[in-house]
Amino acid sequence: MDDVAAITHHLEYMFLKKIISGLRDKTMSIAQAKQHSIDFLAIEPFATIEDASNKTDQFVLNHPEFISLKDYVEVFEKEAGVAGKIDKMREHIKLNNIDAAIEVARS
Repeated sequence: MDDVAAITHHLEYMFLKKIISGLRDKTMSIAQAKQHSIDFLAIEPFATIEDASNKTDQFVLNHPEFISLKDYVEVFEKEAGVAGKIDKMREHIKLNNIDAAIEVARS
């Protein structure tokens, strides 16, 4: 699964989990759940991680109760950079170039 598919899958999961929770504890009406769902579907599909971030930010401005979606995207973006560094470091270490691997970690 690529990054865009992964972030899409998890955002949908988190969104639906919030809908279920809101309906169960009566903090969200059926009408609100429907409108939130319509609005969420309108921001999909995501073309890139940056697109997901921008669309999620906009969605949360209109639906602040879904702030956890924005928080997740921010963490996802931060961790994506770490994963890239780890891949580069592995390449250097396999070539027995520890100094280059450490330099990647420091950058």
